[in-house]
Amino acid sequence: MLYKKIMQRLKSRIDSDEFIIGDTLPSEKELMAQYAVSRITIRNAVEELVKLGLVEKRQGAGSTVIGKTVVSSMLTLKSTNEYLSDSGARLEYKIFEFSLIAPDEDVAKKLNINLDEKVYFIRRFKLINGVPSVYEDSYMPMSLYPQMNFMSMEGSKYNYLEKELGFEIDGAYQDFEAIMPDPHMCETLDVDPKIPLMCILSIGILKDGRVFEYTKIVSKPETISYSHYLKR
Repeated sequence: MLYKKIMQRLKSRIDSDEFIIGDTLPSEKELMAQYAVSRITIRNAVEELVKLGLVEKRQGAGSTVIGKTVVSSMLTLKSTNEYLSDSGARLEYKIFEFSLIAPDEDVAKKLNINLDEKVYFIRRFKLINGVPSVYEDSYMPMSLYPQMNFMSMEGSKYNYLEKELGFEIDGAYQDFEAIMPDPHMCETLDVDPKIPLMCILSIGILKDGRVFEYTKIVSKPETISYSHYLKR
C-alpha cells in the first residue's frame, strides 16, 4: 500500500539526524508536495507512525516526534533501558507471568543446572512510548535468586542483578533464529501471524562463570532494529 511506503520513508527521516525528539513534522500540505500523494495517504502514513509511538498528533500544533526506532548495537551487552537512556523515549515493563517451574531438558542444559532444580519463568513485555515492542521469556535459576519476587522484574533486569544483588555480568552468548509468531505474540505486539520475526536466544554469564539467565527476546520490527559493524 502506498501509505505504508510513505510511512517507511518518514520513519527513516525520523530515525535519522533530520529530526530530534520534540520536532514537528512538515505540514500535511508540505508532505503532499514532497511525496506527490494525496492528503488521505499522508494522514494514513502519519497514523501508522502514531501507532508505533514515534509521533504524537497535537491539536493545532501538527505532528510532533516523540520517539525513534531503537537501534541495538551487537558490540556490547546492554539493557533496553540503557539503549533508550539518551533517546528521550519512555520505557515501561509489563509482567504477564511470574512462576516457579521445573525446567525441561533444553532449559536445564542452557542454564547448566540439574533437572530437579527449580527455575523462575518470567514472561514480560516492554512498551516503548506506550507501544508493546518487546516480548520476552526469561528462565532464571532459583538457586541464584532466593529473594526474587514479582516486583524484582518490574524494572531493568540488569539493574536488579548489578545494583541490588551485586552480581558482575560478564556477557551473553546470543543466537538468532526466525520464528513464526504465535497467537499471543501477535496479539501483544500487533504483528502479522504470516510474517516471521527475529528471535534472540540469550544465555547470560556472570564473571564467575555461572549462568544467570536464559532469555528468548522477540522485538516488533518497526520499533527495534539490530545492527553491528564487522572489521575485516
